[in-house]
Amino acid sequence: MSRGHLVLEHAIDQITEGHSYRRDLGDLEELTESVRRFGLLSPIVITAGNVLISGNRRLAVMRELGHRAVPVWVVQGVSDKLSTVLAIQDENTLHKMLTPIEQAELYEELKVLYAEEAQRREAATQFGSSTRDQRLTQSLEDDDSAGITGGVDSTPPQAAAISGGGKARVQAAKAVTGRDSHSMLDQVVDLKQIAASDDEHPEIRQAAAEALLELNADGKVNGRYLRVKLAQTIRTLTDWVHDPDESDAVRAAAKSELELVTAQDHPKDAFKEATRAVARIHQLRKEASSSQVAGWKDVDPLLREKHAIRKLVDLLRREHGWWDRYNPIDFGSYADEEQFDLVATYVTSANDFLQHAQAARDTTHDEAAEELEPLGATSPA
Repeated sequence: MSRGHLVLEHAIDQITEGHSYRRDLGDLEELTESVRRFGLLSPIVITAGNVLISGNRRLAVMRELGHRAVPVWVVQGVSDKLSTVLAIQDENTLHKMLTPIEQAELYEELKVLYAEEAQRREAATQFGSSTRDQRLTQSLEDDDSAGITGGVDSTPPQAAAISGGGKARVQAAKAVTGRDSHSMLDQVVDLKQIAASDDEHPEIRQAAAEALLELNADGKVNGRYLRVKLAQTIRTLTDWVHDPDESDAVRAAAKSELELVTAQDHPKDAFKEATRAVARIHQLRKEASSSQVAGWKDVDPLLREKHAIRKLVDLLRREHGWWDRYNPIDFGSYADEEQFDLVATYVTSANDFLQHAQAARDTTHDEAAEELEPLGATSPA
């Protein structure tokens, strides 16, 4: 029995593209010339609700050429979200491949949807049968017979739905790339999260963003992911070395661990050592925190002021020389208003701060000089 029917003239403006995982349509010149000469040889594929499944490149060409209608194949039985996403995935495997970032986005959504479907199947087994998409059911059964297992599979279905689950990751990766590439896709997802995180150091965010741009061009993920994660762990150790709120023991241990990490010749070995180092410092910080007595000691009356100054100097030391690391011409040309105002405020406020500090410093030195002046000394005539 046919799963759809052909409509020779379907209004283009009635087709809903919705969320597309493919944002890079690639070079359309050759396809445009083919459609111009021979017409559309393969119809656009849509759901009964006019949602585009396959043919976004062909649809873009038809719009570019000024067509108001297009032949479409209307697929029946594609109604729920998972079925739609799986159908859209067919377009990606049969035509232009998705970029790694686009694959990662599709993988993230499929992972959740597969886990949710697994939860529904589990609930149906326990509490009764329910109607499910036949294609997905067959896919899941095929994976079961193939022996795809993992520790996550034994967790409660609720947890699987939240985390994606080991089996869901494998299924999602196979649906996107045709193979079990979930490790690579998880790395791309992690890089995206690092690049978008406000909690990360700007240099780490920039490194992740550059890695995403590069891997999107040649598809090579692991080496770039390793370098970004290594830089991330080195930054964590470096922050501990210079953090005035950390104990001297933690700062010294972090410095020693950092030297050990940077002495490694291969990035893979360095990352392994850095990961172990971070774990060791975490444990040391935990032990130091549990044994530390809260409150300030009154032995030194200037302890609070000295601590604040040390914290400020450590902060500036970490960022010292930023004006040499960045191109002012690029900044002036491409920074938006908020970014430009932030740096301008930083510079002007820092200059104002320094002027007040210099005045206080001069006053302190003058007072000290007066105290040292011999009693009874007179000014020269």
